[in-house]
Amino acid sequence: MMAPEDKSAALKRERERQRLTNAYHRVFNTKDGALIIADIKHQFATDSQVFLPGYDFNPVVAALRDGQRGVLIHIETMLRRPVIADGDIETPKRKVIKK
Repeated sequence: MMAPEDKSAALKRERERQRLTNAYHRVFNTKDGALIIADIKHQFATDSQVFLPGYDFNPVVAALRDGQRGVLIHIETMLRRPVIADGDIETPKRKVIKK
């Protein structure tokens, strides 16, 4: 069983995570947001491999490409999380269970 302070801290973290999720949806689930995501995909070739066969392997370039892809992957992950109306955040839908 979680101590009351631990439960309170976990609920606070979950509320903040949900507020951030909602913000991602407000920004990127718009016409302009879709345009920005498409531009990121184009500019950083996020749909191609980090290591391109046939080229001399450069670990710095590979790490840079992986980091660029990581940003887009994070945005897309946040957009897959469900939106919970800001007024309902005070009662998160997920239960926090300490193992």
